[in-house]
Amino acid sequence: MMQQHTHCFRSTARRLPGLSLAIACAALTLLLSACGTMSVSFDEKAKAEDPTPPTRFSFVFIIHGDGDYVYHDTEGRERRANWRTLRAAILLARRLPDTEIFIFHQRPSRKLLYVIPLPDGDFQYYRNGELKARKPYWRSGGAFRFEAETALYHKSATPAGPERTNFFLYFGHEISEFDGAGYDASTPERAFNVRDLSAGLKSFTGDTTRFDMLVLSTCFGGTPHTIAALAPYSRTIVASPDNLHLSYFDLRAFTRLERFSDSDDIPGFAHYFAQQAFNRLSENVQTAVTVAVYEPDKAENYLLTADSRYRERLSALKDPAPGSIEYVDCGDEGSYVLPGMNDGVSVLFRSSRFGRAKNKLNHSGWQCCRLVTR
Repeated sequence: MMQQHTHCFRSTARRLPGLSLAIACAALTLLLSACGTMSVSFDEKAKAEDPTPPTRFSFVFIIHGDGDYVYHDTEGRERRANWRTLRAAILLARRLPDTEIFIFHQRPSRKLLYVIPLPDGDFQYYRNGELKARKPYWRSGGAFRFEAETALYHKSATPAGPERTNFFLYFGHEISEFDGAGYDASTPERAFNVRDLSAGLKSFTGDTTRFDMLVLSTCFGGTPHTIAALAPYSRTIVASPDNLHLSYFDLRAFTRLERFSDSDDIPGFAHYFAQQAFNRLSENVQTAVTVAVYEPDKAENYLLTADSRYRERLSALKDPAPGSIEYVDCGDEGSYVLPGMNDGVSVLFRSSRFGRAKNKLNHSGWQCCRLVTR
């Protein structure tokens, strides 16, 4: 345990070469608790000799928490969506047998005693319901946003069996299709956009495999460009093309996963998951609720045409300020109503209880941005 603490302390000290010994010593006690980890070795030889058989399911959770994730439920109680999702992911990890779960909680940048930077990521690894490792880590500040997460993933993951089902779940704010500057509240110079997420997915899966199901729990996740960018890395995608209002998708549907996996029906489970998430959101919010299931291979023809047109529009919208851009149902934009628009997408929709859109009857499942003209 002390060896783990010392490593964390040295990692911090290296980031501040001019830090005086007096300040470092004064902060050491608090730093030990901040950098505490389970004493678990990721020694490659020990990992290779581990008799544990391959797990049937694998989950990767990325929970972004570096921003304002506070919302109020229908009873007016304040909720912090990222911490609530973290608790739900941990509960799921403890309940599911024959499963390994990787949880990455991306936290705000912090400093101990206003001087010493602390790790801004927290990694937890569960296998067969047991916490095997927990480790604070430094999130990447470079061009590749998921460098730290993928390194921890590949270092701790067990070998994948041929029948393993793989899930990727991202929880956070709307992911920009532009430059993505300011996504992190505490480090606004760090950018994050759809291209970064796509590159991260590739780093987890490699060039030859795909996730079986990707959950994108963000606002405006169902644009032609976003789905096209993520399509090479997942066979099925669940996303909200409209606002999600920080309520997030409900994870409890995963307790019924085995019922679908026995018949190798992950698309069927994706629809079940989407229905449960839709039902829960409909009970708790008065705004519009839209949840869609995308099967990219079936939607390929529409994506090829729509994404090309959509990227042309994105290019034309780069210069205006974000406040002059709005999202609308692609079904209400004539240039995106194309053959195959309904292929490979299933939509659950309930209109807002108030406002100008309260009489909207349906949603295409595709969301488009446009310049505000009014």
